[in-house]
Amino acid sequence: MPKVLVSNTSEILRHFTAPPFARLGIELLIASGPEQARALFKSDEPALAVLDVEMGGFEVARAIKAANPSTRVVLIAGKRLTGDQMREVSASGCDELLIAPMTADELHDVVAIQLGEPRPGTESFGVAIEVGGKRVDATVSNLSVDGVRIVAAAQISEGQPLTLSITPDGEPPLVIAGKAAWAQPRDGKTVAGVAFESLDERARAVLAKLTQWQVVRDGERTRVVLRGDFTEATRFDELVPAMVGRVVFDMAQVTYMNSLGVRAWCEFLRQARIQGYEFHACSVPFILQASMVRDVIGRGTVTSFFAPFHCIGCDHQEERLVQSAAILAANLEPPVFKCPSCGGALEFDDLPERYFAFLQDDEE
Repeated sequence: MPKVLVSNTSEILRHFTAPPFARLGIELLIASGPEQARALFKSDEPALAVLDVEMGGFEVARAIKAANPSTRVVLIAGKRLTGDQMREVSASGCDELLIAPMTADELHDVVAIQLGEPRPGTESFGVAIEVGGKRVDATVSNLSVDGVRIVAAAQISEGQPLTLSITPDGEPPLVIAGKAAWAQPRDGKTVAGVAFESLDERARAVLAKLTQWQVVRDGERTRVVLRGDFTEATRFDELVPAMVGRVVFDMAQVTYMNSLGVRAWCEFLRQARIQGYEFHACSVPFILQASMVRDVIGRGTVTSFFAPFHCIGCDHQEERLVQSAAILAANLEPPVFKCPSCGGALEFDDLPERYFAFLQDDEE
């Protein structure tokens, strides 16, 4: 059970009682002030600290990072940030910055990532492949509702039948029959495209959940997790009936969008009769398109997104989840974090005016 040190504020504590946090199994260590926060950190060695800037968060963060750099620290501020305060963010060594008020989803996403836990909708799955009744060593890519591309350490010929066993986390395996639509030998292995034969309703639903989208009813809202590539082959027609009430789109697993995929997505937003919608944890490919084509987010708003960061000192690169409110509070100035590899400056690796263009209307 991971221990999380939190500042004693009503908003933070209220969010930690929200349903999404239950699955993380967190033990909260509640500090009423900076001195108690330091004492709890020293006695309990939490894996993560979520600290309110107004309750000595900068100072406590610096103390925690000095004592144990591996402890993750999230700072929460509640006002517009000056240049001096942004420099304080960098000097504190924190791993993430949030601006209050925030939603429970925004806080949960950050906490899950900092603890190394999967976010909802990012559950993994295993795939086993059999050829001629024998399991073969193979890797899988481009899984879809129509078929899959495999690289197998076995000889496979065109037209040969195969069996795939797909096991999502916490669910029974799904066995699917298919045939090699094409096969090419390469470096002692076989690269093959496998076309699925007729799929039953459960198989199609599971494959759609793993590769295209997942729709989850959550009280009065609908949460839609989008996955994979948006291309000329992507169709969103089957999603339209689920667009009822308030909708939250989770875009973290959108890996690629070409011009035809962008057109299909924008047309879907225009057709869907959604009362209101917002975008959470948007991937870099999605944000790049949203900054060029405003219709990618339509009438919605982006609450959080991933952004590229780079350390010049050691060439470490990673994507950080950033809250839109934090960027707007700093007048589109991205935060600078401490590099987890060398301790140097981990800086935003793009042009702010280009990457944050989708926020310009919000700022105005």
